[in-house]
Amino acid sequence: MIRVGWKNLVGDRSRMAISLLGVMVAVILMLIQSGIYLGFVSSASAVIDHCSADLWIVPKETVNFESAGPFPERDLLAVKGTPGVAWVHPLIHTFGYLKLPDGAGRWAQIIGFDAASGVGGPWDMVQGRFSDLGKPGAYIVDESSLSQLQGLGLGDTLENFDQRMEIVGICRGAKTYTTYPILFTSFRTAQRQTPMFDDWTNFMVAKVDRGASPEDVMDRLDRLERFDVYSRQQFSQKTRTYWATRTGVGIGIGLTILLGFLVGLVIVGQTMYASTVEKIREYATLKALGATRLQVGSVIWTQAVILGVAGYGVGSAVACLARMAYSGEAVAVRFTPGQFAVMFAATMAMCLGASMISVGRVQRVAPATVFRS
Repeated sequence: MIRVGWKNLVGDRSRMAISLLGVMVAVILMLIQSGIYLGFVSSASAVIDHCSADLWIVPKETVNFESAGPFPERDLLAVKGTPGVAWVHPLIHTFGYLKLPDGAGRWAQIIGFDAASGVGGPWDMVQGRFSDLGKPGAYIVDESSLSQLQGLGLGDTLENFDQRMEIVGICRGAKTYTTYPILFTSFRTAQRQTPMFDDWTNFMVAKVDRGASPEDVMDRLDRLERFDVYSRQQFSQKTRTYWATRTGVGIGIGLTILLGFLVGLVIVGQTMYASTVEKIREYATLKALGATRLQVGSVIWTQAVILGVAGYGVGSAVACLARMAYSGEAVAVRFTPGQFAVMFAATMAMCLGASMISVGRVQRVAPATVFRS
């Protein structure tokens, strides 16, 4: 029956090509869209995930990394004095307004971190060093943001709120998940360029002493009742959840993935059913020769499995090539082994589901049909 299914499939090459194309389009759409979603949420929490601190101390009612308000920098003293805290550093997330060489303006995200320790800063330097941030107005730019800065590079200068700034380093991995480029600078530089942060910060990141319980340290900090305290994993998840559920991004991408699934389902189902109707006498012949309902159905299921495996293989390869093409751009597309496994299962479910109408049609055909003119 497997051989019969294979011969039926390749016997009509035009329908086979259409079915394969439908599966490929569905796989590419589902993989790319889910990859964009994973890249988006991972970019949203990238600074948190790559920070070596165990705890994130933030103003009360902070919902994500970008929306934290300011609190006094002197609160660092209270955190430093808490038993179980090995070290603590301030961190600022703010926005700047850059004046580009052609006179155009562009908003940018600015992250001010402790340049001496590197905590909270870029994790993959391409050019430059953290020590270069000791110069006034020195910034590090992620390479994915350079295209938004009109091709500026290492050593070039521009203005941020009428203050001169210089690009002293280029990093990799901190891809923007908004339309704003991402820049890193020293904590003091970020503090000076934003008047509201004079003697203020909006994050403190802390390391727990070796042997100390993170939960106990968090409880002690919570009892100060000045801020909210999260583990790195908790604050990362909180930020991801916000962008996935509160902005409509998750729903929009989910609907696109569903659309890709339905497109493949309709195309495969339609072409398989048309082929089945054309060969209905052949299926009646199989029944007349004693084939069981399961054996007759396995002919169509074989075709569905072949289409699913072949379409998924080609579609996933094209999706990987598309991801490589976007690797240097601001759009982050991320693939994981688990994602490939889920999409393969979805593809097989799509093809097998599309075959059910055809299977139902051949199950109803009477063996005597073969003898009718």
